[in-house]
Amino acid sequence: MYKVIVADDEPMMLEGWRTMIDWAGCGYELCGAASDGEEALEMFRAVNPDLIVTDIRMPGLDGLELIQAIRSRPECHVRSVIVSGYAEFGYAQQAMRFGVDRYVLKPIVTEEIHGVLEDLFALLDQGRRERQSDEVLRAAEAEASVLRLLQGGCSQTQASAILGSSARAGFCVLLAEACGLPESDERGRESARAALRLASGELRASGTPCWTFEEGAGRAGLLAACEPRLLERRLESLRETFPWLCLYASAGEQGYEALPKLYGQALAVRERVLPFGRSGWYRHADFEQFGRVGFAESLSSAQKVLARVEAGEPEEASRAASDLFRLFERLSAPAGWIEGIVRHVAGEMMRRRAESANENGKALQASAASDEPFRVPGTEAELVRRCREEAELVRSARLAAEASSSPLHEAVEYVRRHYKDKLQLRELADKFHLNPVYFGQQFKRETGHGFNDYVHLMRAQEAQKLLRRTDMKVAEIGCMLGYHDTEYFTSKFKAATGELPSQYRAKEWVRES
Repeated sequence: MYKVIVADDEPMMLEGWRTMIDWAGCGYELCGAASDGEEALEMFRAVNPDLIVTDIRMPGLDGLELIQAIRSRPECHVRSVIVSGYAEFGYAQQAMRFGVDRYVLKPIVTEEIHGVLEDLFALLDQGRRERQSDEVLRAAEAEASVLRLLQGGCSQTQASAILGSSARAGFCVLLAEACGLPESDERGRESARAALRLASGELRASGTPCWTFEEGAGRAGLLAACEPRLLERRLESLRETFPWLCLYASAGEQGYEALPKLYGQALAVRERVLPFGRSGWYRHADFEQFGRVGFAESLSSAQKVLARVEAGEPEEASRAASDLFRLFERLSAPAGWIEGIVRHVAGEMMRRRAESANENGKALQASAASDEPFRVPGTEAELVRRCREEAELVRSARLAAEASSSPLHEAVEYVRRHYKDKLQLRELADKFHLNPVYFGQQFKRETGHGFNDYVHLMRAQEAQKLLRRTDMKVAEIGCMLGYHDTEYFTSKFKAATGELPSQYRAKEWVRES
C-alpha cells in the first residue's frame, strides 16, 4: 500500500477524508490528517508519504507553499492533489507550475476521489518501477566502478570519487562463492551475493566503509576499509549462516594504490584452494611460498601413489592419492602446479596400462578398452577413484597371470617396480629361489640387457621424464632415483642414453618451446 496524508483547516473536511474514502480499497493507507500547512510539513517529515492531499487556503503555510516546500526536498517522489473551493484559473495554473498531479474542487465527491486515487496509484506504481530500475543500474555502475578500481583501471580522481574520504585508509579484499553444492541446489546461486550484502550491512552499521561487487558467475566480492582480522571477526557469523561458502581473504595494505595487489592476492588464494572443493575462510597470510622444495615433495608423493597402483593395492592407492591432495593443501600449491602433478600421475597410469596390455595379452587389453575414455582427473575424488580402478586392474591382471607365471617373470617384474631401490642380482635370485648364474643368463634373454644395465636403463628413462616435466636439479633427480653421487648418475645416464642430463634437458626444452 502507498502512504497518504491529508491537510485541511476545516474539521468537517478532515472527518470526511477519514470516513468517506475507501483508502484501503484503492491501495492506500491514511497515515495522518493535519489542520494546517506547518503541521502537514512536520507530518510529512515523520511519515514520508507517497501521496499528499491538501487544501489551498490554510492559515500559515498554505497548500501551494506546502507543495513547494515538499518538492524542494532532494529525491522527492511524492504525488500531490490540491483540493479547493476556489475554482479560479490562477490557482490551477500555479498548482501546475508546482508539479501538482490533480486539482479537485470542493465539495468532494467520493466517486471522483476514488477515480483520482486509482489514476495516481498507476502513476505511483510506474514511478516505483522506474526508481527500482534506476537503483539497479546505479548499483551495477557502482559495482563496475569498484571492480575497475581493483583491476587498476581508475585514476586518483576516480578512486577518490568511489572511495571518498577512505581513499587513504587500510583495505582488504574478500571474495566469496558457494562450494560443494550441486548445480541444482538453489542455495548456491545467490548465496555469495546474499552473504556479502548481509556482511556489508553489518560492516556499515559498525562504521566500517565497504563496497560490494560481482566478481564473476556465482562469485561476489567485498572491499572493506579495515584490517583482515577485524573483517574476519565481524563476519564470523557468515560461516554459520552460509556453511557452504568459500571465503578468500587478501592481506591488508594502506591506500587505494594497493587495491590491485590485494585483489590479486584474493584471486591467488582462490586459485590455490579451489581444487580442494572445501568451504571455509582462507587467508592469504596463511599460505606458504610454494617453490622448488614443495614441488619436489609433491612429486615424491605422486610417485608413492603410482607405486601403490603398480603394486595392485586399491585401498593404499586411494589413501596415497588423498594424501597427495592433503600435501597440496598444506603447501598451498598453485592450481597450475597441482594440475601438472596430477597430469603426471594420470599419464603414467595410462602409459603403464598400455605397456601391461601389450605384455600380458588380449585379456587385459579388453578390460582396459572397456573403461571410460582417458582424461586427466580434475578433482581429488576423481583422482582417488581413478587410482583405485587402476590398482584393481593391476591386481586382477596379476592374479590372472599368477597361475602361468614363472619365478623369472616375477623377478623381472619386481625389478621394474623397484628399480629405484638398491638391487643385487644374487639377493634377487635368492628371493625367487633361482641359481644366480642361471638367473643372470635368463634375465638378459628376457629383457635384452644385463641385470645392472637394465636397472640403470629403467632409472635413465624415469630421469628423462623428470628432466622434461620438472625444473628439478640433476642432483635432486639422481638422489630420487637411488644415486647418491651426481657424477655417477651422470655417467650412467649418458651410458644409457648417449647424452648428459643437462644436454638432454636443453634439447627437449628447445624442442617444446
